[in-house]
Amino acid sequence: MSHHYDDHDHDKLLRWRDDLRDTSIIDGEFPAMALFLVKPQAIGSHEIFRRYRKEFEQRDASFAHLVIFGMHGISSTVRSLLDQTGLTESDLPVLMLAPAADPASLIAVQLPSGESIEGGDDPNGGGTCDYLAAWQDLLDRISITKPGRPLRLMGVQGRKLDGPDLRDLPAAALETAAAT
Repeated sequence: MSHHYDDHDHDKLLRWRDDLRDTSIIDGEFPAMALFLVKPQAIGSHEIFRRYRKEFEQRDASFAHLVIFGMHGISSTVRSLLDQTGLTESDLPVLMLAPAADPASLIAVQLPSGESIEGGDDPNGGGTCDYLAAWQDLLDRISITKPGRPLRLMGVQGRKLDGPDLRDLPAAALETAAAT
């Protein structure tokens, strides 16, 4: 049975694929590409996405640079994208990010799974983190990277994903979905 969120995410996946095909990511001025895979109850991860969207929009990044799936439900698109990246539903919510100059250098960063950015996911308790969250570190790096310069990811607290090129994920996910 198809759910509204399946249709919504599928339509968004088609748009992302088309925008990636029509946009020169590597030669562009914006330094990053980001993919958010979330779940509806992970409200903190939705807020993080909005912070990224604000930064990306202020710098005139295209839809091809930033996309989110799963806000309304764990769709077949989310499952297919997880499969393409070697991740599982237990990894949700997750941010996958690559430098625009090297979209195959994809890293996965775990996002807060609760209702807030801090608090329940804070290992120190009480919402007072004494460390910089990996998602915030990435956002800060993006915001200080000058147009036309490469985004540096050395030292980012994340998991390197072997193989997938972020530009190829939509087409691969569509093929997987069609096969099932």
